[in-house]
Amino acid sequence: MTFIIRNSDRTIKTFAERVDDFILAPGETIDSSPLSFAEYAARLSLSVNGRTGVIIRVASGAPAVVVDVSCPGESEVDLDVNGLPESLQLVDGKAQLILSTETPGVFIIQPADRTVYAPAGNSFLTVEVTL
Repeated sequence: MTFIIRNSDRTIKTFAERVDDFILAPGETIDSSPLSFAEYAARLSLSVNGRTGVIIRVASGAPAVVVDVSCPGESEVDLDVNGLPESLQLVDGKAQLILSTETPGVFIIQPADRTVYAPAGNSFLTVEVTL
């Protein structure tokens, strides 16, 4: 079982295997899911070359960065890329998001619907294009 801690606006703050020592802030609530922690975390996964949950750094001008998106059982997922919506059609729960490395900067990729997916762990990815 996995416990989902929600902010007062019902967005997911985080999730955990245990909450017996968790202190809620005003307005926060706890929901539960029958999925294991690993299964819950894998509902949306963003990775580059198998790496997830880390900052990916690439040099400006390098080949484009391919972000693998996995969202098992879904046919579409909406992501937030630097505050802009990006809707991806999934085939067998998978898609790719291509990021240009032409200009130095940072891509912050997270779920657009934070009431469904937590912007943390496997579903949050930062790609930094460096000089």
